[in-house]
Amino acid sequence: MSFQKGMGEAVTGVVGSIILSAILTSFAKDGLIPSYMVFWITAAGFLGVLVLMFSFKTAGFIFTIGWIVGALLLKDMLTPSDFVVYLVAPIAALVVRVGLFFKRN
Repeated sequence: MSFQKGMGEAVTGVVGSIILSAILTSFAKDGLIPSYMVFWITAAGFLGVLVLMFSFKTAGFIFTIGWIVGALLLKDMLTPSDFVVYLVAPIAALVVRVGLFFKRN
């Protein structure tokens, strides 16, 4: 997997998450779903992405780098709290991956 492909997937993931978040928020405002469900659905999706990143050896690393670059490119579209989540969590996952890599070797 190339850096460009990883970055493309990360940008797609971030944009998709923004759209899903907007839809969930509008559902919560209209009373179609309880407001706490927005958090839980978003958290479940984010955990799924973290599991995906850890399931691939090399591709997960490249995907994570692409995700970070994508979050930086889309920072003006994200709320400050979303930006922190989409930037800090992948960096933390990357640090954990690197730590596990050096611990094994």
